[in-house]
Amino acid sequence: MDVAGSSFLGKRPSPLAALAKMSCPVGTAVGRGVARERAICQAVVDLVNESSYESVTMDAVAARAKASKATIYRRWANKDELLIDALQRVFDDRSDALPDTGTLRNDLLTRINQQIREPKLLNAYKAALKGLVHAACTDPLLAGVIRTSFMEAQIQTLQRLLDRAHASGELQNPVAAALAWEVVQAQFSARTSLEAAPVDAAYVEHVVDDVLMPVLLHAGSGTGRASR
Repeated sequence: MDVAGSSFLGKRPSPLAALAKMSCPVGTAVGRGVARERAICQAVVDLVNESSYESVTMDAVAARAKASKATIYRRWANKDELLIDALQRVFDDRSDALPDTGTLRNDLLTRINQQIREPKLLNAYKAALKGLVHAACTDPLLAGVIRTSFMEAQIQTLQRLLDRAHASGELQNPVAAALAWEVVQAQFSARTSLEAAPVDAAYVEHVVDDVLMPVLLHAGSGTGRASR
């Protein structure tokens, strides 16, 4: 990755502060304007999906977006900042209405299927995961920022679903959304990387019915804990 720092808060900001403050409103025009920024952001997401995060260069991004490197570097100090901004734009732009089908099982199916059917969002997830895998081994600070960029809002929405199910009595115990997130991401990662198979509606139904719902229904019950 390109990991050069940039200054946002003064002469010597911390790397985390720099990355966290990196994003600016989508309406900010640089160079030829908003359309050019969006093209550059889309280019980095597409390139990461097509290869690996570490193999993507700013030269390649410039060529894909038909922009000059000078234009890119006027807006983003490095590839890390560019990817995070691109991810935040995708997640901030979409409406995040809470499904309300009457059951947690159907809410989860609706929620997940909506996401996998939205190409722009799905591509952003894949790019985020590739960047996260690489950053987790080379730059824990950057990995933390990427996690926040694409996980935080998703986990908050999922928590609302789980809290509603607990309040209605569908879940016997309160459940932390991070548990559900980990289960789903583990299944989808294994499916796409180890099995090289698609995550389609049938697979989502299998994960929800045979893996996620049993975990959620028994979470916090104390079953399966090692005795002392």
